[in-house]
Amino acid sequence: MVFAKRTAYFLSLWFAVVVAAFVLFHLVPVDPIRTMLGPNASEEQVAAVRRDFGLDQPLHVQFGRYIAKAITLDFGQSFVDRRPVRSEIQTRLAVSLAIAMEAIAIIGLYLLCMAVIGFNRAGSRVGGFIDFTCVSLPTLFAAIAVALMSIFYYPYTRFSGNLRELADWLYLIPPAFVLALYPMGILGRIMRAQIQVLSQTRYTRSALAMGLSQTRIKISYVLRNALIPLLAAWGNQLPLLLTSTFVVELVFSVPGLGALLLRSVLERDLPMMEGIVIVTSLFVLSTYLLLDLIYPLADPRIRNSHAK
Repeated sequence: MVFAKRTAYFLSLWFAVVVAAFVLFHLVPVDPIRTMLGPNASEEQVAAVRRDFGLDQPLHVQFGRYIAKAITLDFGQSFVDRRPVRSEIQTRLAVSLAIAMEAIAIIGLYLLCMAVIGFNRAGSRVGGFIDFTCVSLPTLFAAIAVALMSIFYYPYTRFSGNLRELADWLYLIPPAFVLALYPMGILGRIMRAQIQVLSQTRYTRSALAMGLSQTRIKISYVLRNALIPLLAAWGNQLPLLLTSTFVVELVFSVPGLGALLLRSVLERDLPMMEGIVIVTSLFVLSTYLLLDLIYPLADPRIRNSHAK
């Protein structure tokens, strides 16, 4: 029942994004067909192309067709090269997700290190300096610096774009590292702070007095409870992770959604822009829904409240 309510809630949010995308992009005071054909195109040519794309229909008819296609993730054809928008987004989305997955893996490894040194005060000072550096570096500056170093010192500098070779995944490590910097600093700081606080609680001391091993106390009593605020903070980092992906892709010349979005904006390609916005919002909301389902597993109090 709870799952059905949360799913319905997120679907309503996604539908609101779909409607907002249609309204906003159709309020742009630019004729995309005229932009596509150029200033020398005749009115007959503009009218013919507008008829091919269904833009000569009344606005409510266009909206109905748009909603029907958006539900099936069918965004029609590009205004620029007539390629199917869905297939183009699928190809670019695979690259962006590959960067995001590698960034999440880097963040996970970093949090493991922070969990180890979080029980050591001297290590916590070092971790605090690293966290401060990660948070302070602007994403654009870090991307440019890492890209320049990768040119001279990193052996994998070519990307085929198909993700079928190991060299392609290795090429994405530097941009994924840049993408992971800011979440590493935020989540690492939360991890260390929670470990220090939870290590001094009464129930932790009671468990130690009862003869439980240090390893069991750290894993079952400290780290498990430290995951609760960490999951909440991770949910706040998701939009930043996605928007930073676009910046990183442009700096490293990775053919992901960021480059495709920039090209579609410059070319006034409305179907492509609408498709990117809808797919991106669906991905973000689905991730939030997954976090909502995982959160009660880490905090039994939420699961018990849902049961009531």
